Amino acid sequence: MAKEILQIENINASDFKKEILSDFTGALQAYASSLQNPDKDTLLTRQQTADLLGVSLVSLWEWTRKDIIPAFRIGNKVRYKKLDVLESLQKMNQLNS
Repeated sequence: MAKEILQIENINASDFKKEILSDFTGALQAYASSLQNPDKDTLLTRQQTADLLGVSLVSLWEWTRKDIIPAFRIGNKVRYKKLDVLESLQKMNQLNS
């Protein structure tokens, strides 16, 4: 293991402490914001989306056909973006209230 020497000049202990805490707080906030939406771009299969919503595949197909829930085609596969599904669900709830 190589030793490194760090020499700090022209700063007192309290200013150094504030600098360290400021950088640490910024790093924690960035990490926390990344955890809030970890899977916003996650693509779900039809079955996963139906399970998430608690509906049948037929109901999901109807909602997709009526453009209630946006879907993406990748070849012959249908995928749903998780964030879009959750936002569509919120819109449906707002319209029903």
